[in-house]
Amino acid sequence: MTTGITRPPLDATGITLSTLCFVHCLAVPFIATGALAWMASEAIHIGLTIVLAGIVVLVAWPSYQRHRRVAVPALLASGLALLIVAVLGEGTLGESAETSLTALGSVVLVLGHILNLRFRKTCV
Repeated sequence: MTTGITRPPLDATGITLSTLCFVHCLAVPFIATGALAWMASEAIHIGLTIVLAGIVVLVAWPSYQRHRRVAVPALLASGLALLIVAVLGEGTLGESAETSLTALGSVVLVLGHILNLRFRKTCV
């Protein structure tokens, strides 16, 4: 069972992880060599996408049921879809397209979570 108490921390977690995903994809070209090369791992990209998918599933529908604003699940689903396409297309899209899709997906997820927090505050 979900409660209103658990949703804002999940949104905050979603914002934090989406931002981390965004920073990770932009920083990879700069850290791909040396001691921080492990951060460029595709496993981190996949892992963040899986965790973010779980958060989206836990947040999107219950939040929509509360505030009835379709923008939130639409943004969350769109952002997640962009991340999934980037992960699945890793070998075929090319580095620039993968980075662009990941960055865009992360930003869309952050916007969805921020809107969700804002809409939930206006609900009684």
